[in-house]
Amino acid sequence: MKRLNVVHERQTPEYWNRLYKAGYRVNEPEAFERQMFRNYATVKSGMLAVDVGCGRGHMSAAMAKWGLMVLAYDFSVVAIEDALASHADYGDQLSFVRHDFDSDAIPPELVPGTVDIISCRHSFEFLDQARFLGDARRWLTSTGVLQITTHRARRMPPTAAHQGLRDEEIEGLRKGWRDMTTYGLDGGDSLIGIVLRGPR
Repeated sequence: MKRLNVVHERQTPEYWNRLYKAGYRVNEPEAFERQMFRNYATVKSGMLAVDVGCGRGHMSAAMAKWGLMVLAYDFSVVAIEDALASHADYGDQLSFVRHDFDSDAIPPELVPGTVDIISCRHSFEFLDQARFLGDARRWLTSTGVLQITTHRARRMPPTAAHQGLRDEEIEGLRKGWRDMTTYGLDGGDSLIGIVLRGPR
């Protein structure tokens, strides 16, 4: 397949629609990543989860398989259409909606104090982070979790399309939460999970 020239940072929905139509794929979460997410987010059947920047819906489907009720959002209509076609067997337990968290009004189904887990898998870097973090703290329950999967910028090659988060940005995430935990997802401390628990 033809190599796609991808520039991740701060692109428009139309840009991502073109990429998805051209065959762009985000790597599916492997078993180790899924298990680490499940352990660190303390996943329990019946929880309400929100997947922000869900792409083609692989992590969303994994959460639904664990028994969570999942609301999955992406601002690319092409990604959402593909996710709907690929994961239709979960019925009402998993819903996919086109939504831009930077520019659209808050979805009415995101009721303050009702969400147990919010997942941002390779999407947090592209959000209006100050706005999103404030919203996320309102949506979550008092013991809720925001789980971010990203790269450490200092471990990324300078030519990489996606640079992740700088160490000071990661450390700054502690503000407004009772607890923050990080864990590695590869051998080089590049790909990491960040768990922010207990909004305050």
